[in-house]
Amino acid sequence: MSKVWVRVVLTVLLVLTVASLAMAKQTQITFWAMNNAPSEVNIPWMEEMAREFEAETGIKVIFEEIGWDNAWQKITTAITTGEGAQVFQVGTTWTPFFAATGGLAEMNVKDYGGSKAFMEANYISTTLNGKCYGIPWIAETRALFYNTEMFEAAGVTPPQTWEELITVGHKITNVYGEGTAIAVAGTNAWDLIHNWAIMLWSRGGDMLNADNTEAIFNQTPGVQGMEYYVSLVKEGLAAKACAEYNQPQADSAFINGDVAMVFMGPWNISGIENDNPTLPYAIAEPPMGPNGRASFSGGSNLVVRSNAPKAEIDAAIKWVEFLMRKENLVDYTKNLSHMLPAKLDAFEDPYYNQGVWKVFKDTLSYATAYPPLVEWGTIEGIIDTNFKNILGEYINGDYDTAVVKKYMDSAVTEINHLLEK
Repeated sequence: MSKVWVRVVLTVLLVLTVASLAMAKQTQITFWAMNNAPSEVNIPWMEEMAREFEAETGIKVIFEEIGWDNAWQKITTAITTGEGAQVFQVGTTWTPFFAATGGLAEMNVKDYGGSKAFMEANYISTTLNGKCYGIPWIAETRALFYNTEMFEAAGVTPPQTWEELITVGHKITNVYGEGTAIAVAGTNAWDLIHNWAIMLWSRGGDMLNADNTEAIFNQTPGVQGMEYYVSLVKEGLAAKACAEYNQPQADSAFINGDVAMVFMGPWNISGIENDNPTLPYAIAEPPMGPNGRASFSGGSNLVVRSNAPKAEIDAAIKWVEFLMRKENLVDYTKNLSHMLPAKLDAFEDPYYNQGVWKVFKDTLSYATAYPPLVEWGTIEGIIDTNFKNILGEYINGDYDTAVVKKYMDSAVTEINHLLEK
């Protein structure tokens, strides 16, 4: 073999070796996020974004969709064991807890435009002791979805107060039968507290006192709000089965056209478009209470696991930056999840100033966020457990107004004991 061919062969071998080494060293990360849109559109979008990101950076992203019902356990396990996704979506109320475990990497919010670039409540949810441990991604609130065809048949308009909702509900059941006015979640819901919170806040109540040292939701506004919630089932406006529903079952009752009203969020619009695109519906702001209108301000942040190797942490941060690009954020919220963007410049898109999106944007302007406490996950669980106990007493036929106060007092005692620690 000539010297020239030897050089050619050696050069080819060298190129192949370098290429194989580069491939072997390719950084790969896993991203966990919930089904913020129906899986059949959510998964392909994420996988397409991952391909674009890999082509741009050489970093491979494996997307895995997880459910809200098991997300807490999966994320806790990943943080504890150091195995699993390097970057994931967490709810706004979860971030302080996970940050306190030391399991989240500190994020430089200046790389995303600074703290003022985000909705204030969403940014606060990423902080602990003055440091930022996540980037606000999507925001959400809840409003009243109503079936325009059923409303027209009953001769009613969207209720402006909680009392009007009862009146409207009875007129609807007079036409369509018991349990057709509204669907609510019950004992199998993981997010039961979000629905009652609207009724608490609009009556002037709150979860905790001003300095977050004492639970106060067992006072009159909270008790009345809880009694009102149960009355929706007790008076036949909601079906008796609702007492045991989870939230998706309540959502489906409306989306299928079986009931006239439900409290849902912007993400449910993609469900309607996917499951029943001809549903005649509109959206109104939540009814007013003695203290005005109220709603729950929530959403999700993007966080990075701190005990991953540095190369993977760096790759995960680049992936967060990619998802937070204005065009990607607008596309995901506008065309897929139908959530609201947590970054303010995304609202420059005129899409958010018209139709149902203006309703959600207006509702979000007065919506309330839960206190950004490390203990909030535990507090929320205590409230949910006692709320379910109240509904359980109704299911068993042992319900009266004293039941509400008993379980709410029990929840407050347990929470105050936790806060004292």
